[in-house]
Amino acid sequence: MNKVYFFVGAILLAGFLQACEKRENVTLLYEGNKIVVNTLIQPDSVIYTRITRSVPSNVLIDGNNTDVSGAHVQLLEDGVPLASPEVQIIKGTPYYVSGSKAVLGKRYEVRVAVPGMQAVTAMDTLPAAPLASAAAAQVNSNRIRFTLKDCPTANNYYRIRIYISNPDGSDGSFAQFRLDPAFNNNLVDFFTQGASSSLIMSDERFNGKEVNFVLQTNNPIAATTQITLEVSALTYNTYQYLNTLTTQLRSGEAVISQPVRVFTNVANGYGIVGGINTKKMVFKAE
Repeated sequence: MNKVYFFVGAILLAGFLQACEKRENVTLLYEGNKIVVNTLIQPDSVIYTRITRSVPSNVLIDGNNTDVSGAHVQLLEDGVPLASPEVQIIKGTPYYVSGSKAVLGKRYEVRVAVPGMQAVTAMDTLPAAPLASAAAAQVNSNRIRFTLKDCPTANNYYRIRIYISNPDGSDGSFAQFRLDPAFNNNLVDFFTQGASSSLIMSDERFNGKEVNFVLQTNNPIAATTQITLEVSALTYNTYQYLNTLTTQLRSGEAVISQPVRVFTNVANGYGIVGGINTKKMVFKAE
């Protein structure tokens, strides 16, 4: 068991600054080393699977020190085994890469066995592409608009991200943004005081409707800037994983916070095997 201590400073209204200490004991259970599987499966793309191991919360993760050796990874498509994925080193990190592309409408299962550790398995389907369109922005404004048409026959989940190209035309980093409260008052549940690099939501507030989204970026958009608006449809598993992961990251920035357990659908292990279907709309401000 690990105990984490948080220290809080109190600012007196009278103008005096007095430091005080408050100790909070938070019990973090560690269930032993387990296999961690991470893959988000996209239709029409090969499947990239990252295999690591868990470590206690008080252990610093440095580089690839959580990598495991001798892993046997098996991919199944609708219960039928596919060719064994091959290890590829991508930007210094090993991935198990499938020899064929994922197909919409299929169910994919990942099974992993590592000597000396409990074998794990996880599976998910692939969602249909999001019905996003009409992306646009005005020169020197900080607003990006687009339309999303939600399907009424199912519960749907989405992730929205924006990245702006570098001067040389290469992809830049993801931009910070938020929903503009002046235009999206029907989505008040998603408003935050600060901007973030992604917006993860369910269709609970707009099930079956066509919604015009207005996103407010931190900085104005120049005329020559190429914008990529990325709208992803998520399965329930992927939504739960990304949503709880985001909550955990945000809670880590707080002075005092309760531990957040990240969702996993990996039996006997951790991580995510989830479906995602991304549509990218590339345009320039007008």
